[in-house]
Amino acid sequence: MEEKIWSCVLKRLTETETSASALMLDQWLAADPAHLRQYRELEATWSLTGNITPESPEVPFQQFTQQLTAAKLSGHQPDEQLVVNTKMFWKYGIAASLAVMCLLAGLFYNQWNSGQRIPEEWITKEAGPGKIIQVMLPDSSQVWLNSGSQITFAKGFNRRKVRAIHLQGEAYFEVTHNEEHPFVVSSGSLKTTVYGTSFSVRAYDNEALTSVSVNSGKVGVSEDDGEENKRTVMLLPNDKLNYSHGNHTFVKTTVVNEDVNAWVKGDLIFEQTPLTEVFETLARKYQVKIDAGTQRYAACRLTARFGNQPIQAVLKAIHLSLNIHSTQIGNTIYLKGGNCM
Repeated sequence: MEEKIWSCVLKRLTETETSASALMLDQWLAADPAHLRQYRELEATWSLTGNITPESPEVPFQQFTQQLTAAKLSGHQPDEQLVVNTKMFWKYGIAASLAVMCLLAGLFYNQWNSGQRIPEEWITKEAGPGKIIQVMLPDSSQVWLNSGSQITFAKGFNRRKVRAIHLQGEAYFEVTHNEEHPFVVSSGSLKTTVYGTSFSVRAYDNEALTSVSVNSGKVGVSEDDGEENKRTVMLLPNDKLNYSHGNHTFVKTTVVNEDVNAWVKGDLIFEQTPLTEVFETLARKYQVKIDAGTQRYAACRLTARFGNQPIQAVLKAIHLSLNIHSTQIGNTIYLKGGNCM
């Protein structure tokens, strides 16, 4: 592909491109912002050569730059084939010095050689069971990760056009304002875009809903399905959005401002939450295993609020409201009974 792109670039710079070469080059430029930067650098360097009107056959970029770069690095004279190629460029109007062409080779050979790109390096931060951790991002944004959660971001996060974060689990964000570099959180099936605000995202893999709650500022939430004209729901402070993975629907409600990041302080808030998810939350927070045996609690739901209390207080409240008995042996809590099945 690199030789074809090199040919398309030459045709555009020399105003000899065809509709086919223009389409190929435009698609390549649109595929990656790095491609556009490379082209702009090449265009600026090429402008040093003056007006060009080539009529030469296409010279393979890889062959030319490999030989030219090797000659420059070794300090030796280029071989005969390279001399021939260089004369062909001069013959057809490329009034540029060998130094300029070496610069072009140095700029683009590494990126285009064999069509390979340097792999991106990623950083992962994870909160283990029973832990809540705080992470400072390279742009000074702050993230609180709930137990059993992790975020992943590029090492060059702060230099990217889009500050992209991948989230598994639950996190509260305080984002540094930057209109030119939107902050985007991908969490399961949702993508949340902000410029500077504070909000919470809950997106555990084993839960039926993904939720986004806003504390300050404004965010846009859309399905992360790769489509161009996707629906986006705008959220303001005290807005909460629940997204159902089963039927791909959004339900917008309100939330008390203090509840958006209440879990950071250790509080637990359940609003018609299926008991299966309640028990998973307790297991993550208190580092225990909860065994329901043959009991089925999928139809049971809990609405309750707990401060940063020990698990025994939470289990006692569940017993009083739903008649579910619990017994703890070692690190395992065994459940039985219940009046909601």
